[in-house]
Amino acid sequence: MFAGRNLTLFAVIVIGIISPLGLGLSLSPDGTTGSIAAAAEAQWIWAGGTASDQAIEVGETCWFRKVLNLRQRGEGYLEIAADDDYEVRVNGRVIGDGKSYRQMQEFEISDYLEVGRNVVAIRVKNTNGDTAALVARVSIRPDEDDKWYTFSSDETWRTSLSEVSAWDNPMLNDRTWDTATSFGVLGETVPWDRENTVAVETQKEQTERFQIQRGFGVQRILNDEQVGSVIAMAFDEFGHVILSQEQGPLLIVVDRDDDGVPEDVRTYCDKVELVQGILPLNGEVFVTGRGPDGNALYRLADKNRDGTLEDVRTILKFRGEGGEHGPHGLRLGPDGMIYVSLGSHVQPIGKTGKGETLRDVYEGDLLPRFEDPGGHGRGVKAPGGTIIRTDIDGDVVERVAGGLRNTYDLVFHPSGSLFVHDADMEADVDTPWYRPTALMEVTEAGEFGWRTGWAKWPEYYYDRVPNLLDTGRGSPTGIECYEHHMFPVRYHDSLFLADWSEGRILNVRLKSNGSGYSADSEVFLKGTPLNVTDLSVGPDGALYFCTGGRGTAGGVYRVVYQGKIPDAMKQIGNGIAAAVRQPQLDAAWARQEIATIRHELGDDWGRQVAGVAYSEDNPPMYRIRAMNLMQMYGPTPSEELLVELSKTENEAVRRRAAMQLGLSPSRGAAARLQELLSDGDARVVRTACEAILRSGQFPNDTNQLVELLGSHDRTVAYLARQVLQRMPMDTWRDEVLNSTDTRIALVGMLGLVAADPTTSTGGKVLQRAGKMMEGFLSDKDFVDTLRL
Repeated sequence: MFAGRNLTLFAVIVIGIISPLGLGLSLSPDGTTGSIAAAAEAQWIWAGGTASDQAIEVGETCWFRKVLNLRQRGEGYLEIAADDDYEVRVNGRVIGDGKSYRQMQEFEISDYLEVGRNVVAIRVKNTNGDTAALVARVSIRPDEDDKWYTFSSDETWRTSLSEVSAWDNPMLNDRTWDTATSFGVLGETVPWDRENTVAVETQKEQTERFQIQRGFGVQRILNDEQVGSVIAMAFDEFGHVILSQEQGPLLIVVDRDDDGVPEDVRTYCDKVELVQGILPLNGEVFVTGRGPDGNALYRLADKNRDGTLEDVRTILKFRGEGGEHGPHGLRLGPDGMIYVSLGSHVQPIGKTGKGETLRDVYEGDLLPRFEDPGGHGRGVKAPGGTIIRTDIDGDVVERVAGGLRNTYDLVFHPSGSLFVHDADMEADVDTPWYRPTALMEVTEAGEFGWRTGWAKWPEYYYDRVPNLLDTGRGSPTGIECYEHHMFPVRYHDSLFLADWSEGRILNVRLKSNGSGYSADSEVFLKGTPLNVTDLSVGPDGALYFCTGGRGTAGGVYRVVYQGKIPDAMKQIGNGIAAAVRQPQLDAAWARQEIATIRHELGDDWGRQVAGVAYSEDNPPMYRIRAMNLMQMYGPTPSEELLVELSKTENEAVRRRAAMQLGLSPSRGAAARLQELLSDGDARVVRTACEAILRSGQFPNDTNQLVELLGSHDRTVAYLARQVLQRMPMDTWRDEVLNSTDTRIALVGMLGLVAADPTTSTGGKVLQRAGKMMEGFLSDKDFVDTLRL
């Protein structure tokens, strides 16, 4: 039955995706093909055989060549920087020169390109210091084609340390030249991009305040006199800026003449104050703040259409004092539910939903607790700070993760992963129990180990999930994922983290690693001062941030990229293509654009969006986006479609299908989730465990889950244990206690005592642990046994 729809769905892709988006095959110099969206970033290169730590003598000159074969004339640009002096030639003609590695210079080369064989030839001379390198990017759009083809400097470029006659002639046979040595990727390589000393440019009017990564500028949009101290911000469906004034009302800022300068600042709602989370959704605004029912999640609406939010409904109440450790950021999840980050001083009040996954919470103390002498957090019990979710009416509330201290904001990655940036405790610095600020990927049932006083769980405790990235001292505020196209490719799908006390915005790039990610960070923007409180990506693709907090001066600023973005990157097509490529799905203005497209397509929307998800000819990112769109805008993916997608070759698509199987319980979904526990990709296995936890679609037997307890992937083992804890103990207790695999026994026994903290179970676990300690245990296993 499903196969009968195959040709129809594929036709949708050809017509609706490939042509309008310009996502067809892109030409490479060697005749191979690839996607422009996946084009590699330029690399810093020098003569072949040069070691990365080798000193380059002053006066050394290197000649570079890159041959391009063109089938037709077209538009072309060359971006270049070099250490130090350089001269650029195309097909034997000089087109420009320069002498700086701190600024990418752009040359238009359209008039120099010919049909057939072309060469970009560059001469670079080291005139200062003991380093030398070239970085370049050639972008070409052939006539009668809407796609850009990019040829970045890398190890395929040819080099020579001696001048050769006709070195700039396209007909020269350069096969005897050495291939280049790469020192690293543009934006990541010492000493040209980052610490030792990060190369920065400073906006002229902000010279004394901001330092920012090369190629970007900072513009002030609103000052303190206009908005006061601002503690949260978001864009609504129409691109208007909504701001929360500290100790004041909700403001709305409108750019009425579309000149990029908001000129109309007015009160939007004065019935809720101290708003720390803003979520515009379906013409209404959800906020966390202090209103008629105290600290709560409120739903605000303009029922009389007078431009102010006069209708206030309490969606969810909280128990506790709150303040700076109360309810914070809001996000709409890919499942259509509202996610809320809660500080450690409040807990939600409401009906528990069936999808709650954070259970079996315990303090984990062995000795009497020493609380903070200053009284901070005294008496706060586990789980401390939490991530919760609720529906738009607040009918149910589900705890997703806990053991956090005070996460101010949260953000979803296009892959579906959820991230938070948790705060440290300043008074704990230099104590053994100090926890630095850290970026964390949130799992279902995730426990991150924060407890009051000295009882905080160190990261190596195996009954918690690990941090993703320690970020040192700081006061984390806003967090944003950049899904737009107006920044260079290296920033796409990366995270921006605001740090109030350190006066900086960090950029974090993620790389897949096991069931999660590895990450590295760099300072993207630093200010003196930079009391940054929140971040948001605007419809123009700029990164906006606001300042204020604790009575400090406020304002709104915009970070823009000053280089050239190829026009093809900005052209997202129309129809279903535009919906799939719409930037920044997390934003209200993006969701409004997609809703408009859905309305225009009418009844054909469902067929086309399902076709995008189904066809393996589409890039994984578009197939995943299509599944997200079906969940948010309908039609809900069928069991048949999800099972098919969970069997596709691409692991990212399988993972998203597994996630959806957890949102759409059925007999077939349960069976497929059990099969996915044996998937070869750790991230798919992890997601299958999370989907089982949330949906309660437990496997028929426990064999696969028990085996996963011994996984080398710590998060997979953790989640397998969480699933087992919700299944009848008599189906897996003996298998764990009798296992000869040390890790299966240790992780499994932890599950036994968490699910059944009785004397009987405790005695059996102690007896088995004692037997294990009579033999050999690795250091890690010994520590985990002590923790058990």
